[in-house]
Amino acid sequence: MVQSKDNFKEALAFGQDGEREIAKKLITKGYYVLPLYQFQDEISPKIIGDENYISADLICFKNNNTIFIEVKSKNQWVEFAGKIETGCNYKHYQHYRDIALKTKIKTYIVFNHVKGNYQGTYYIDVLKDGRYWDGMAKGKKVYKAEYFWNKNDLINFKEF
Repeated sequence: MVQSKDNFKEALAFGQDGEREIAKKLITKGYYVLPLYQFQDEISPKIIGDENYISADLICFKNNNTIFIEVKSKNQWVEFAGKIETGCNYKHYQHYRDIALKTKIKTYIVFNHVKGNYQGTYYIDVLKDGRYWDGMAKGKKVYKAEYFWNKNDLINFKEF
C-alpha cells in the first residue's frame, strides 16, 4: 500500500490520539509520563547508544521505577491459523526488544483496538514470545515483516 501525505497525516493523528488516551490512563494510575513525540511529529525519537534505536512513545515513572510504553492504535485484529492476533512492524519490535534487553527497563506494547470485535486496550511485555511473519503471501512480498501476539496472551490494560 502506497502511503500518501494525507494518509500519513491521518495515520499520525490516529496514533497520537491513542498515545494521548493511554498517557491519560497511565496518569490516573499514578504514573508520570514523558511523551516523546511532542517535538517533531515526522521523526521517530531515538535512543542513542552502541547503536541508534527507535524509542517507545512514552517513558513512564512511578515509585522509583521507569518503564517504556509503545502505543499501537488499531482498527482491526488479524486472524491466523484460527487464532486472533495483533502486532507491529518487526523492525520496530526488534528495537523495543533490544532496548529492553540492554537497559533492563521493562518495555510494554499497548494495543488500543478502537473498532471491530474485541475493542479495548491490551498490553504485553515486549520480551514475551510471539509470531514472526516475513510479509510474504503465496510467494509474494505483500507487506513489511511483522511480529504478532495471540490475543489470549495479551493482558487487559485495566489490570496494568
